[in-house]
Amino acid sequence: MNSKSLKNGQDNAPAASLDKHADEGGGRSRVDPGLHEIKPAAVLSNQPVIEGSPQAAAGSAVSGYCLAIDTSTSSLALALLEDGVPLDEKSSQVDRNHSIYIMPHVQELLAANGLRPRDLRSVAVGQGPGSYTGVRIAVTLAKTFSWSLNIPMAAVSSLEALALGGRTAALEQEREADIPATLATAASPEIPEAREPAGDTPLHGANGTPAPVRWFIPLMNARRGQAFTGLYAAAGDEPAALLAALLAADATEDKENGARWSCLIPDGIRLMTAYTAQLSEWIAGGSLPPDAGLHTGGGQASFRRPDEILFVGETDMFEDAIAQLSADLVIPVRSLSYNLKATEVGLLALARLARGESDNNFTFVPNYTQLTEAEVKLMAKS
Repeated sequence: MNSKSLKNGQDNAPAASLDKHADEGGGRSRVDPGLHEIKPAAVLSNQPVIEGSPQAAAGSAVSGYCLAIDTSTSSLALALLEDGVPLDEKSSQVDRNHSIYIMPHVQELLAANGLRPRDLRSVAVGQGPGSYTGVRIAVTLAKTFSWSLNIPMAAVSSLEALALGGRTAALEQEREADIPATLATAASPEIPEAREPAGDTPLHGANGTPAPVRWFIPLMNARRGQAFTGLYAAAGDEPAALLAALLAADATEDKENGARWSCLIPDGIRLMTAYTAQLSEWIAGGSLPPDAGLHTGGGQASFRRPDEILFVGETDMFEDAIAQLSADLVIPVRSLSYNLKATEVGLLALARLARGESDNNFTFVPNYTQLTEAEVKLMAKS
């Protein structure tokens, strides 16, 4: 793409092609609720507006249409959100040929909803970690949209989006199976003195017991027994869109249960056998590493042993390590094979934009986590 087409975003080749498809497209399509939860739209419409949420925030950054993109895994994931509410999404397994299919997929998604690039008001992107080349494709496209259309860009952790999507899928499974709130009635012995939770939604399970705390551990295969992973904790069962609205309002901290949604261990690449052994030690000892909770300000003060641990994402190749952790602990440990969806990328990014946070479309660098093999060899020679 030449400099002229970038400076005139509405007239560049991708936009022109998209506009043509938009004229041919039919009415707007909605996400199939059976495939991926779209219920937050209905939930939010019946909820009081939370100050600072995507629905209440002023300005085009969080109102209007947001295009969310993630190519950090083998899934090419796209989503559209309108005024902070999931509208439509498109995901496909393209054997990591993301550079070939990403623009046609964007065209199809916008056209299916009667939109053109100029209708977008923000762009969200997964910053990795994950596939080195894949992460670059999504980030480059997001930068191009941001610059050419003069709209804000917000990047979020692809692992956090994977964990949040896994949470949605797990809650949906429980609802479909009509599972009683067994976790909600099983209070952890490490509950601090009860205090009123922040925000408008009390976090209590059945019979007034504290809401269950779940740890979500996202997994992306990094080869050689390693995984791109982190550790995210959640209390309560709000739909993802409402949870994102609370994130936007900085109303996720719950002194009784820990945060509604927080990053306890930052993203990184870890040997899974060692990582699961560490998790077992941390839970047995009732504490996390000194740098835990830095992303939410909670730290050790908000630590509470989980009532359940869920590994989500590319779990198949780590079954032995997960099984060993399950054998070491008395709490439930389960795995959920799950493909990353861009809807959660959009929700998390819009929460950032509502807080006044965005990324520079010139200087932003993805989270690669590790060097490519070529870079390692080059450094070894120097």
